[in-house]
Amino acid sequence: MTRQNINKHTFAKLLILVGAPGSGKSTFAKYFLRTEDNWVRVNRDDFRTMQFGDTKMNSFYEERISKMVEASAIALLKSKTNVIIDATNCGLRTIEDMIETYTEYADIQFKVFDLPLAELVSRCDKRNTEIGKFISKGVIEKYVNQLRFTKEKFDFQPIPRRLKETEIKYVTQSKNLPKAIICDLDGTLSLLNGRDPYNASTCDNDLLNEPVAKVLRMAKNEGYKIILLSGRENIYREPTVRFLEKHHIDYDLLIMRNANDFRKDSIIKREIFDNEIQGKYFVKFLLDDRNQVVDMWRKELGLPCFQVNYGDF
Repeated sequence: MTRQNINKHTFAKLLILVGAPGSGKSTFAKYFLRTEDNWVRVNRDDFRTMQFGDTKMNSFYEERISKMVEASAIALLKSKTNVIIDATNCGLRTIEDMIETYTEYADIQFKVFDLPLAELVSRCDKRNTEIGKFISKGVIEKYVNQLRFTKEKFDFQPIPRRLKETEIKYVTQSKNLPKAIICDLDGTLSLLNGRDPYNASTCDNDLLNEPVAKVLRMAKNEGYKIILLSGRENIYREPTVRFLEKHHIDYDLLIMRNANDFRKDSIIKREIFDNEIQGKYFVKFLLDDRNQVVDMWRKELGLPCFQVNYGDF
């Protein structure tokens, strides 16, 4: 990737580094920036330290780190700045998600750092002695195994930029299944009215989004099953039910995320759909507000989804 090769491209380029801790990704990235023009490094560990002062985070904070990394990379790529994403990126699902996220903004390339476990452990031990950053052998081995599996399924060949599909293509479903509507709660059926979105203990005081409620009532009268699928933790089920009873919302299923599962809404809802809805219902359409979830329904599953509110969060 010389200056000449970079400059002849109209669109930005994204270089995704892949490798276990200690494999040399950051060393490579920092050297690369000194030798190439118009490149910026986006490093997940730097975001952790900058925002939270620590590199050991639970899943709640990791989700926020992911949002910061994604937003920074997209903003840079939109400005035609080339980006190196410097993180482990060993899991197959991680690679697939990144391709889905960035392919409309840049040509994507990969550089894989695949070293033996013993060498990685030795390097990490040396780094711990020098800067006090300890990574256990078990953690390193987990990433080594992830990368081994990913290499069996994915060839890490370059992926050219491609624009979003403009033609609507819906998935084929069996019309013999019960017909259903899936509806989100926060920001869709219920309006938070200043409530903390991560604390639904008082969600029975939320405001009803009347147009959405009317759509559900009309669908129910037409014989549709009403499935309420929420990113709220299930510890808030009781106030959620009180809200639904208060506003006379007739529904067939209320499905919520498990407590202390802070993964992205799109991942949670995809898992729930795969395990509890797919093949059991003919989903006529969905109502949701959050961009990442709307994109998942439309692009990953090919389901009609009406976005009822602003959802860039």
